[in-house]
Amino acid sequence: MGHRSVSEFAFVNARIRGMKSRLLRISDYERLIQTGSYEDFIRVLMTTAYGPLITRGVSTRLPSIDDLAVILSRGFAEMVHSLSRSLSGRVQELTARYMDMFLAESLKSIVRGVHVKLGRDETLRFAAAVTPEQEHIFRQLTDAGSVQRLIEMLPYTDVKVALITRLPLYEELDSTVPLEVALDEWYLDGISTALERFPPEDAVRVRNIFESRVLFRNLLAILRAISLQWSQRAIELSTIRFTAHVNTLTSAMRSRPGWREIFAQLQSGAHSQVAGRLARIYESSQSIVELEMAIEDYLAQQIKSLMTAYPFHIGTVFGFLGMKNYEMRNIRSIAVGVESGESPEIIRRMIVIW
Repeated sequence: MGHRSVSEFAFVNARIRGMKSRLLRISDYERLIQTGSYEDFIRVLMTTAYGPLITRGVSTRLPSIDDLAVILSRGFAEMVHSLSRSLSGRVQELTARYMDMFLAESLKSIVRGVHVKLGRDETLRFAAAVTPEQEHIFRQLTDAGSVQRLIEMLPYTDVKVALITRLPLYEELDSTVPLEVALDEWYLDGISTALERFPPEDAVRVRNIFESRVLFRNLLAILRAISLQWSQRAIELSTIRFTAHVNTLTSAMRSRPGWREIFAQLQSGAHSQVAGRLARIYESSQSIVELEMAIEDYLAQQIKSLMTAYPFHIGTVFGFLGMKNYEMRNIRSIAVGVESGESPEIIRRMIVIW
């Protein structure tokens, strides 16, 4: 088994190590944080590995923050697409399923845009097409005229089926939330299916990360819903179904009357230690934003752990992709902080450092 793992992951491990060496260092983050203006921030960012990506992404010298977010997202999608094409077998399949995240997020943006009748250009701003064919499909979908027609036009059969099942709820509530949840569940189902081809000890490394992310995403959704006094049915429609473990805990949290009872439920399971810390943060701040930052910090450390010790397993791939994703989020957060004139101390609290 050890020899087979080394043979299967030797190439991808070598490539991941090379790509990891190009991640930003703490000193790079500090240089970006200390810039006095957004223009200086872009100038410093251009001296990093992101320079060619920004140059290729905009015709002007100074991209807006929205333009920067799109450039980073599309660059990430292209990097994962390139990595996926260089792999083979079950590793390639699982990485390809990870790519479905970009399709799901792009379709969410297009569904929202069509729902509120945005123009094509505005709708497509946050759609990260990874191939010319996909870009053509996205352009056609933005011209659908209605969400119902958009779903009919989808060339992805499994996505279309997932959305059709939630279409009555969309029409009843006049909200895209049920469709967005359906896209999340479609993506996660693909990940779960691809993981079935791996030995349990390998699959569990990746599955645990996804379980934690979905569970805490549902926690935040439930807390927001309670603060907005949503109905129980609306809360249920805003949470994501995944594994039996996640579904059981999410159902239990939804049934609790207040945030203290929700955290108490979370503390009764495998996440007891971090749940206690999150409960204390929320009790002292009563801030969803502070809670979300603490959750992202916890998840980031979990992802980093995939890159340590024995490297010849699928967790190495997902560990790197997770770290790269956080790096781009850090760049966006610093950009917003610098542009808004926030102090370096505040900006440092907005990012995740390994």
